[in-house]
Amino acid sequence: MKWVVTILLEYEWRAQTPQEGTESEIMQTDTQANVAGSPVKPEVLKDNQFRIDAVPAGSGLLVGDAAVFKVAGGLCATQAKCTHRGGPLNEGKFDGSTVTCPWHGSQYNVCTGALLRGPATEPVKTYRVIVEDEVSRVEKD
Repeated sequence: MKWVVTILLEYEWRAQTPQEGTESEIMQTDTQANVAGSPVKPEVLKDNQFRIDAVPAGSGLLVGDAAVFKVAGGLCATQAKCTHRGGPLNEGKFDGSTVTCPWHGSQYNVCTGALLRGPATEPVKTYRVIVEDEVSRVEKD
């Protein structure tokens, strides 16, 4: 939505022809037009579901309160927060099967949850990933 406002304001500034209505009215109209004209219906996913193609190479995807990682052609999931100070593991550097917390450098194996390097003193929880076609889900026991 931010880019819609930016484009709209830049257009008004350059053309000096403001559109009628408030910004929110214009954005709502534009959004409704885009959704109505879209040939693809949006897919509604539950909190624990994700599209496999959404998992980025070299980093994790936040799925609810879990982080999902691609490891050697498979998928592994851990809790999303570092056990040290709650850093976002899905934003950490990911190499092979090791994620490094971006806040203080703790490292974990994303498949086993094992702590590889501190300052954390506890491992992370791991979760099972169920792959079903294009949409998969994280299962917590």
